[in-house]
Amino acid sequence: MIKKRLLAPVLIMLMLCMLSGCFFSFPLDHMDKIEGDITCDFRAGEDASHWQETVNTDAVFDKDRFVELFNEFNKYDPAFYKDHLDKLDLRIVREDQFDEYEEMAASEVNFRAYFTDKNGNEVCRNVSVFRYESKMYFFILCMGGGRNPELKGYYYKEVPADMVSYWEPIYEKVLADKAADRKAQYGSFTVDKTFSFDNQYYAKCMPLSTDMMEIQIFDRDEDLICEFQPCRTWDFWGICWEKDTYNIWVQSSDIGCVCYKKIGNEWVEDKTAVKPDYITGRHG
Repeated sequence: MIKKRLLAPVLIMLMLCMLSGCFFSFPLDHMDKIEGDITCDFRAGEDASHWQETVNTDAVFDKDRFVELFNEFNKYDPAFYKDHLDKLDLRIVREDQFDEYEEMAASEVNFRAYFTDKNGNEVCRNVSVFRYESKMYFFILCMGGGRNPELKGYYYKEVPADMVSYWEPIYEKVLADKAADRKAQYGSFTVDKTFSFDNQYYAKCMPLSTDMMEIQIFDRDEDLICEFQPCRTWDFWGICWEKDTYNIWVQSSDIGCVCYKKIGNEWVEDKTAVKPDYITGRHG
């Protein structure tokens, strides 16, 4: 009886809210207090949450602050906000703001916690934050053109200031440690997405199921221009563009540093090329 008595007032309140323009965003997920210890790890860079590779850092975070951050992020249901875009804080239209989009994508740091829940299950939870013009954001949703091209864009919600004050130093340390570790491992080379000197092209490294590393070259319109497979994945040590040409160098443990030169819309191995002194490899 009690449940039936409560149901009617709740339904009436919901109806009134809907008629008055008041709407709710229900959390997608929610974490309770974590009992026991956690293990922290970090991923950084574009699509960081999908990477297996972690940043070599001694940074750590408090489990209660992580629960707070996780629950804050999960308050923002994309299904709700696609109809309430005005309640979000930042919109970036990739086609009109290419550099801003790339800056935001590259700024991602993914915080991940591993722990044992109260039922004895091993659990992993993660949250990504982004930074743009000194502010930190959660990514909420992407709107395509469709019937409303004026709404197209990537939408973000600003992280509350009290959370930023805790997480920003950790965020900074993770990025600094990533940069230092990558320089030690690869020199001028990188395994991340990297742009040509004039930003007309970018290259991505894609491990294949055949155990070969594929280098994919795209233009600014996201069109795949060329792909080549210079070496085996386990030998691969990164790529590097020259600073004033479209030459791209591949570093590998078995073949050393090899240049691929743009000829038409293909990148072809150039065995006569000499590596510029400003490009440093893993061994010089």
